[in-house]
Amino acid sequence: MSRITSRRTPISPNYPSCDECYAKLLIYPGNIHPDEVSSLLLLEPTKKNIVGTRIVNRLGRVKEIKISGWFLSSENYVNSKDLRDHLNWILDRIMPSSGGLKQLQNIDGVTMGIDCVWRSIAGHGGPTLWPEQMQAMSELGLECSFDIYFVGD
Repeated sequence: MSRITSRRTPISPNYPSCDECYAKLLIYPGNIHPDEVSSLLLLEPTKKNIVGTRIVNRLGRVKEIKISGWFLSSENYVNSKDLRDHLNWILDRIMPSSGGLKQLQNIDGVTMGIDCVWRSIAGHGGPTLWPEQMQAMSELGLECSFDIYFVGD
């Protein structure tokens, strides 16, 4: 990462206003099997959903998967409360696969983006992104969304 000294927020794994955070690359491949996504990206997901698969949800109910998904999540892989560490983990894995990602983006019915989860302790001082993460996501054609929660709510 860059050594620019004017940054207001240095990367800190103990980010003081964060209780928990992680990032996920979500690929919904339409009619393409998630294993084909893995082949195109030369990368295995941390989780995949396959249409027609029956699973037991957290309430103990059997549910059939209706939409396939290929997911790469930093949750349980990155030990940091700084979202930039989580984004860097995702981006470091997907950047070598940019060609395959572009192929997928040009297939009708395929949607994708990065989703960031942030749980705030204090209700202020939220996540920070550096230009490097924004540039990498832009080069990859990936949108970035945030799910923000407040501890105690």
